[in-house]
Amino acid sequence: MAHAKTVGLVAGLIAGIIIAWLGFAKFLIVALCVLIGWFVAKVYLGEIDLLDTYERFQSGRGRKPRE
Repeated sequence: MAHAKTVGLVAGLIAGIIIAWLGFAKFLIVALCVLIGWFVAKVYLGEIDLLDTYERFQSGRGRKPRE
């Protein structure tokens, strides 16, 4: 596994190249697609349980806000 600094350096380099090549608005679209892909992969591998996440979200709704 690569060190966090190396991963950050490579990610920054790739982001900079995409911004220079496509522009900032298109970079945001690419970044959103990457984030969606990461999320789908986590769900597929079972690292994120959608039903559990939904139930946690629903259990927090309907409570009175803190004063």
